[in-house]
Amino acid sequence: MIWLEGVSYLRAGGRALEDVTLGVSGGELVVVQGPTGSGKSSLLAVAAGARAPDSGAVWIAERNIAGLQASSLPYVRRNVGYLPPDPLLIPDETALENVMLALAVRGEPIEAAEGDARETLAMVADSAWEGRLARSLSTGQQRLVALARALVGPPPLVVLDEPASGMGGDDREGIARALVWARERGCAVLCATSDPSFAQILVDTGGRRVYLEGGRIAGGPAIGLVPTCSPEPENANSPEAIRLSGRRSSGEESS
Repeated sequence: MIWLEGVSYLRAGGRALEDVTLGVSGGELVVVQGPTGSGKSSLLAVAAGARAPDSGAVWIAERNIAGLQASSLPYVRRNVGYLPPDPLLIPDETALENVMLALAVRGEPIEAAEGDARETLAMVADSAWEGRLARSLSTGQQRLVALARALVGPPPLVVLDEPASGMGGDDREGIARALVWARERGCAVLCATSDPSFAQILVDTGGRRVYLEGGRIAGGPAIGLVPTCSPEPENANSPEAIRLSGRRSSGEESS
């Protein structure tokens, strides 16, 4: 579902990522660990299409989004659930409306979107928050609502940056269960955390752990699948050409 090949990314002050190769298939969870400054947030932003790499390829559902025009990227992002380090909600909309927004941009009917949003919100947060305005929620509550927004559906690819930051034990266990739920539905999950205990919870559910050090995968490339990349269609930037599917990659996994 996602394949990063030889990705490098420069930011102010130096290189954040250097020659990173990493694959995540549908139904798989990859847990990225590393100290502050190791490049975890940069890696996830590139994987989600929020940042363009300076070199390398980012394949999502057999399409290299690094080669797409900027105007085409929103069509890709509709199919990616992304929790950034500092997620933003629409302050004057309710928690439920914020979660429904992710489905609305994918064209889901309002009835189906509301039902799916309620289910996902109750799974990772508290259904009693449904009617509360986002601005009335605490920082931790807003983060859980943003997590529900990233998971609702679920989309083919979910990219989560420190989803358990500041969370207590019950919330952390709930997040882990929600990621199992997403994977059981064929979703590819890429999750970064600097919390070893939370990482272990995810590994215990069947997640695969990789370490990032100084912008590089420790121990060499972490290859989860061999991509089967189709030739680019004649109009690679059309909405039809870049629409993603939730099916598994047909590539062969390697250990």
